[in-house]
This record gives sequence, structure tokens and C-alpha cells, in this order.
Amino acid sequence: MLIVCTSCNSKYLVNSADLKPEGRTVQCANCDHQWYQGSSVEEEVLPSSIPSSSITNNASENNTSVPSSNLPSTYVKEQEKSIVNSILVVVFLFAIICGFWLFQKLEINSLVLVKFYVEEFYFNLKLIFADLALIIHNILN
Repeated sequence: MLIVCTSCNSKYLVNSADLKPEGRTVQCANCDHQWYQGSSVEEEVLPSSIPSSSITNNASENNTSVPSSNLPSTYVKEQEKSIVNSILVVVFLFAIICGFWLFQKLEINSLVLVKFYVEEFYFNLKLIFADLALIIHNILN
């Protein structure tokens, strides 16, 4: 339901269930003006079926009732940490450790392999940056 502040014309999208069946007092976040906002069902029924004197009496009765708190804020529920993800991380780390152990048992120096692939990665990364720098230089000149 869309409600509009009667003072500054700020518009708010509100769940009509939050207004309760009889409506409630709401407060503008922009200008702090408070006004009574009826539910959408009342707005459709009241003008056609109830005389205007009854409407004003009913509205004054609702304003004198127990004041309710402001409308609740909308919040995003945080996701709980999944135990499955934690287990997968532990299994992955265990697999890496077992892989290093296996390479040692097979007399394959795994650190040399890792060093080789890291050096290849940096070498290729330098080539990519050099090519990008050349392309940008050619575009600007």
C-alpha cells in the first residue's frame, strides 16, 4: 500500500497488514509529521457506506486509543553459516596435504612443480600487462 505524508508529500510503500484492520498513527521519516492512516479496506468502504459524521467520530475514537509504536523496519535476515561449506573446506585442505604427501612418497618434488607454475603464471601475467599497455598506448597516440 502506498501512503503519502500529508505535510511534505513524501511517499512510502507499506505493507497494509502493518496498518492493522482499524488503521494506526504513522510518522513521516522526512519531516517527523504524524498522522492517522486507515487501512485500504476502510478507505474503500467508508466513503460509500458510512455518513461523514460517523467517519469523524470513528477517527477521533481511534486517535484516543492506546498509541502504537512506529511501523517496523525492514531488515535482511543473515544467512546462517553452513556446516556443509566448513566440511568441504576441511576436506579440500586435507586433499591438498595428502597430495603433497603423495608427491613426496613418489619422489616428485612438489615444491618445484608449484614454483614452476607460479613463475609461469607471473610470466604470463607480465605478458598480458605488457600487451594491454601497448594497446592503450596505441589508442591514446
